[in-house]
This record gives sequence, C-alpha cells and structure tokens, in this order.
Amino acid sequence: MQRYANQVVLISGGLGDMGLAIGERLGQEGALVVLGDIARPDQAALGARFGSRIPEVLALDVTSPESWRAVVDTVLQRHGRLDVLVNNAGVVSRESVNFDQIDATEWQRLFAINVDGVFHGVQAAMRVMKGQPEGGAIVNMGSIAGFVGSATGGAYGTSKSALRNLTQQAALSAARAGYRVRVNAVHPGYVWTALIAEKLTAQFGGIEAAQHAVRAMNPMQTIVTPQDVAAAVAFLGSADARLITGADLVVDGGRLIQ
Repeated sequence: MQRYANQVVLISGGLGDMGLAIGERLGQEGALVVLGDIARPDQAALGARFGSRIPEVLALDVTSPESWRAVVDTVLQRHGRLDVLVNNAGVVSRESVNFDQIDATEWQRLFAINVDGVFHGVQAAMRVMKGQPEGGAIVNMGSIAGFVGSATGGAYGTSKSALRNLTQQAALSAARAGYRVRVNAVHPGYVWTALIAEKLTAQFGGIEAAQHAVRAMNPMQTIVTPQDVAAAVAFLGSADARLITGADLVVDGGRLIQ
C-alpha cells in the first residue's frame, strides 16, 4: 500500500523503538518521514534500518512551544506542508509507588511531556494543517493505563487519561471550526520494546520466561509489538480513516476488556 505517497509526516519521540517502528511503517507506505527527538541520532543505525529512505531527524524538545514551532517551521520550509503528526514522545514513572507517595516533581515531569508536550504539538500542527486544502491528521500516543486505575502507577495513568480527553477536545474543536484536521489516539497495552525485553529477561531469568509472562497479560496470549502499534497509527493517519476523529484505538490483545 502507498497510502502516504507524497505526504510529509512528523513523529515526536522518533528515535525510540515505537517512533522508529512508526516511521518505518509510514515510510514503507510512501511517506516522507521526519523524526523529532531530544536525543542525538545514530546515523549508522538509521541507515541499517531504513536503507536508502533514511528519515530526517530534527532536534525537538516537546515541552517547549518554541521548539515545536521551530521544527514545524523547518518542515514547512523544506517540504512545504505537514500532513500527519504523530505525538509519540512520552515517559513512564521512574518508580512505582502508592498514590500518596507520588513525588510532585515526578508528577510534573510526566505531565510536562505526556500532556503539555502533546498539547504544544497539536497546536503547532493544527495551526498549519487548517490552512492546507487537504487538511491533516494528528495521532496521539496514549496507553490503556489511561482507562483504568492503578495501585502504583497513578501519575502515568492520570497523564494518559488527560491525553485521551485532550484528543477529544482537539478533535471536536477542529471539526466544529471547519478545519479538515482529524485528531485520534492509539492506546497500546504492554509493548515488547528493547528496553522491556532487557528488563524482563533479567527479572524472569531468561527471554522465554519473560515472553511467557507478557503473553499471559492478555486474553489473546500474544505479545504486543511496536509494529502492531505502528499499523494502528498508519490506519488512523490515512485517508482510510477520513471520517474517524476523537476516537480511541486500543492495541492490547484484549487486556483492557478482561
């Protein structure tokens, strides 16, 4: 499929496992991919993964409105348009604690990236997309943690719950204003990334035991991969989803409904 032929896509948190998987998938479907990240790129690794279609990488601090404006301006100067924004940048809590023990500074760190960062990105992209004849699409990266309570993950879960409503508010506002801009969210379950694989392999004493534990988390007895999440993003950002806005697309093997 070439659903993204001649389209320009910006992905925040683009150098992480999830961002790279999304960039790879959309690039395969024809997109010109721009990765925004606060980290420095490993050009050799990007070349090995993307081949001749190495994406551009721009320095982006999602907590800074000025950084967002600079990146979006650069994209427009180089390519003349911005068709899709994937607000993928996000962080988890540094430690699992009861709600009354959450450190205020840690709470603010999560909200600065997971909520404020998305807010700044949506605003920066929407201001451009609303003036384009074809409009645009924004996909925010949530989590199933935003749907349910958690004994020791209150800050993260609350931030992702806020992201869900932010998505709905932005989607309805854009639609009522007559903008041709859709805003949706993808909510993964526990995703098997390199960091998770390393952590759980050490915890369970081997990769097979770790994978068994992850499979047991959901009714489909499957492991959610970055590629599964990327496929959901690719759908919501494409014209196939042209009448979908303000929606939550859960990718968790049924974990949320059990």
